[in-house]
Order: sequence, then C-alpha cells, then structure tokens
Amino acid sequence: MSRPSGGNGEIARGASAAAAKGAVLIGLAVIVGVFLLQRVDTSNAGSATTPVRKPAKTTTTTRPPHTSSTTTSTTTPAATPKTPDQLRLLVLNGGAPSGTAATLRSKLQQVGYTNQPQASTWTGHSQSGISIMCKPGSQGAAVALSQQTALQGAKVVAFPTPAPPFSTDVDCVVVVGA
Repeated sequence: MSRPSGGNGEIARGASAAAAKGAVLIGLAVIVGVFLLQRVDTSNAGSATTPVRKPAKTTTTTRPPHTSSTTTSTTTPAATPKTPDQLRLLVLNGGAPSGTAATLRSKLQQVGYTNQPQASTWTGHSQSGISIMCKPGSQGAAVALSQQTALQGAKVVAFPTPAPPFSTDVDCVVVVGA
C-alpha cells in the first residue's frame, strides 16, 4: 500500500497490522476447527472399509513318540466381530439416579448401537461408575464399547455368574452406577 504524500505513514502501518492480525486469527480458527472435528466427530463417513476374510480352519495331527495312537485337534477361528448395529446390548441401572440408564442407552443408539431392548434396573445391585460386561466370544465388543465417548472411563469386567437380569438374549450388558 502506498503512503499518502506528505504524511507520516501511520495509516499504512495501521492497515498492515490489522491485516496481519486478521490473518493470524483466521489461521488460529482453522487450526481449532480441525482439532475439534478430529476430537468430536465419531462418524465413519468417508472411511474406507476393507473386506474381512475368514481365516481357514487348521487341523493338527500329533503322534506321541513310541506309540501307535494319534491325536487330532481342529481349531476353528474366532467369530468375526459384530458391527455396532448387530451387537445385542442391554443397559442396566445399577445404583445411578432414575433415568440414567435410559439416557446412556439413547447416547449409544446415536452412535450406531441400535440393537437394544429398553433400559432397565438391576434391582438390588449397586456399584459406582460404569461397567461393561460381555459374554464369552464378545470380548472384542467390550473393547469397542469402552472406546465410545459415552462410555469413557468404563471398566470392562467379566460376565458374572449368575447373569444380570434380562440378559439372556444379549451379547453385552452395560451397567451404570452412582
């Protein structure tokens, strides 16, 4: 920008400083926006998916030394993990204020865990915090659940015996306590 003739250049310096401050402010806003999108956005939109191949069955035959008998064992690969909408999930209130389990159920539905019966109360059970328990064969689902924003800080625990109420037809149970 040219300086007006006969002036001391204050106007030109003021405009340059304002433009520089504006550019810095816009840059800072872009950085904060990108950070927030990375931190808050939990959608899978735009992510590429690769097909999962099932590992082949493995059969091993062993023969103990100096005997004529053989032992054959077959190993079947672990089941393919269920997607959030396939996982049967139950949310129970284990000592939290009334309605807390229903609120948590809604939050999990918003991120894709839609295969859920109504939230209920585990009568006589009281705990602090949130715990995630999955039946044998669904431990991978427990890890995936524990990474959801609504369940951050939850403890993954073994599925108890006797089983929680209403859990006969579900894969995992989330219990929310006080």
